[in-house]
Amino acid sequence: MHKIILALLMSFGIIHTANAKSSEKYVAEVSIDITAEDAASAREKGMKEAYRKAFLTVAGKSTDSEGLARLSNLTDDQLVNFIQEAEVISEKASNVRYIATLKVRINNNLLKTYMEEQGINYVIRTASNIIVVPVFREFSGDSPLLWESRNEWRKAWEQSPKTGSENNYISVPADSMVYSVLDGNKALQLNGQALDLVASHLNTRNIYVLDAVYNGIEGLRINIMPYNGQPSKTIDISGERSPELFQKAIPEVAAYIDSTIQEQNIASDTSRQELIGMYSYDKLSDWIKTENQLKNIPQISSVKIEAMGKGKVQFRLEYIGQIYDLITALKAYRLNLQDMNGYYNLSTGA
Repeated sequence: MHKIILALLMSFGIIHTANAKSSEKYVAEVSIDITAEDAASAREKGMKEAYRKAFLTVAGKSTDSEGLARLSNLTDDQLVNFIQEAEVISEKASNVRYIATLKVRINNNLLKTYMEEQGINYVIRTASNIIVVPVFREFSGDSPLLWESRNEWRKAWEQSPKTGSENNYISVPADSMVYSVLDGNKALQLNGQALDLVASHLNTRNIYVLDAVYNGIEGLRINIMPYNGQPSKTIDISGERSPELFQKAIPEVAAYIDSTIQEQNIASDTSRQELIGMYSYDKLSDWIKTENQLKNIPQISSVKIEAMGKGKVQFRLEYIGQIYDLITALKAYRLNLQDMNGYYNLSTGA
């Protein structure tokens, strides 16, 4: 079936699927507008351009700039092998022109394998949960506001802000535990005792204290302070004092945080790690299903069985990046990985 799909794609046929199972990360919607000597040539040229644009869009989410430059050197004949599906959303044609919008799905397993074989950095960029702690001061000498109703900065983050990010930005919740250990002063001081409790309670390592102060008569100055040892960054937002000024600041803050997380991913996701795991099963088919799930997770490079018997299997798992990122990725497949001091126990469930 796979060869039939590729043959159709190479002749620029279109494949429609209603229930694609691979991640939307590997799908790109692209538009083309091509003119050639006749309609057939324009369409053929247009499809080649659409596949290239979609491929490089997806690849750009999985590698760094050097890796993307190398992948851009693939010929059209090489590149088409990575195309898994394509769907025409709209198209128009004349005697010499072809205009279309397509949704193109890239075969992530082939892309991953090729990048590994060629030594191209494979960067895992999964969405992260990012907790922001928005503190506000009208003047720099004022006491910082966090939970107080006068904190317009926190209100902006809580009103469904448009971050323009793939990451999930969450304003620190005022539940009983967090409220009892954290206030504006402790946040501004990056108080380790308080923020460690918040990080443990919210199960995330990504916490950013965002200190916003009015910058003169007009504008807002925001000091972005990561609680992970990274340096702080100050950005200025121009505009009149209003709720809209705080909303305007959100996408710029998110863009900076996204870039720092991406740099951390590039540094960490190129390193390979190993772990020894144990999995208990009632039926061998349970393990076979789980093994196939593991092999389909982008962070995982290989799964090797080391011992099996009496309803248990011991395996060696090679993965890219950090262990907490792997644990998060496994949860999406209803797989739980627990550190047992020397090995990891893998189980299924909610």
